[in-house]
Amino acid sequence: MELSRMQIKDALDGIRESLAKANKIANNWDGPICMGHDIDSQEKEVVSYYVELAFVQTLVLLEAIELPHVRESVQSVNEIAKKDYSQISYFDDVYLTWSEKLAIYLDSIENALGDKKAKSITRDLVQVIRDTLYAITDPSCFSAPPANEGEVHARIEAVLRCIFKDLRHKPPIAKVIKNFEPDTGLTSERTLIEYKYVSSLTDLKRISDEVLADTRGYVSKEWDYFIYVIYETKRMRKEEEWQQHLRECGVKDDTQIIVLPGEPRKKSARKSSGATQSSALADSH
Repeated sequence: MELSRMQIKDALDGIRESLAKANKIANNWDGPICMGHDIDSQEKEVVSYYVELAFVQTLVLLEAIELPHVRESVQSVNEIAKKDYSQISYFDDVYLTWSEKLAIYLDSIENALGDKKAKSITRDLVQVIRDTLYAITDPSCFSAPPANEGEVHARIEAVLRCIFKDLRHKPPIAKVIKNFEPDTGLTSERTLIEYKYVSSLTDLKRISDEVLADTRGYVSKEWDYFIYVIYETKRMRKEEEWQQHLRECGVKDDTQIIVLPGEPRKKSARKSSGATQSSALADSH
């Protein structure tokens, strides 16, 4: 059976939805783990159900699009995962082991077979933006961290300009976005960047509203991707929570949020075992 690209995309969206449901439950496990409590057994069963469902959906899709070698690889991972679909791991934050593992295959399938505009923003660009945090908060360069959105914009753009010679400051966009003027445009990456500054829960709700309003009105022939860079003066919401919020609100993978923490992240002494903490952004929206 030959599937159209739209059918493949719909199938991938269905698999990601199953994983999102599992991740949403597991995101609340960080607290009990920190306090040395056991995770609720019923929650683990529900998480296991959705992760197993995602594996089955992926295997069926790979069978349908005739990728036997990839299917064999996913099946091998599934054989290990079925021992405990709710297994958790830790790297800076806690996360569902097999959800993250399967997501790698989903990204690969999407990149190989999906529509161009459905592909993710390049990892290199994302990493470059993450790395700007060290420069924009360097005490040898600035007397203090960024104090407002304008300073975040100016400092990050100065770094990006050294790498992307085609950078455009506030590129004009005709007849595409209501009440929105992008801060930075990277022509070669076909990517627009908007900077946000968060110092309070009030800022958090306002920015959530602004992001959703902008993404719903964003259409352009010149630009394919959109990044929101959110600078926090202190930890408000984790990046994973923002991403989950976008997907639950129907925003596609061509839009991404990068969170830059304005205060140093404290390393935990805990060893490997958990899922990313989350509190639904929808509650603050």
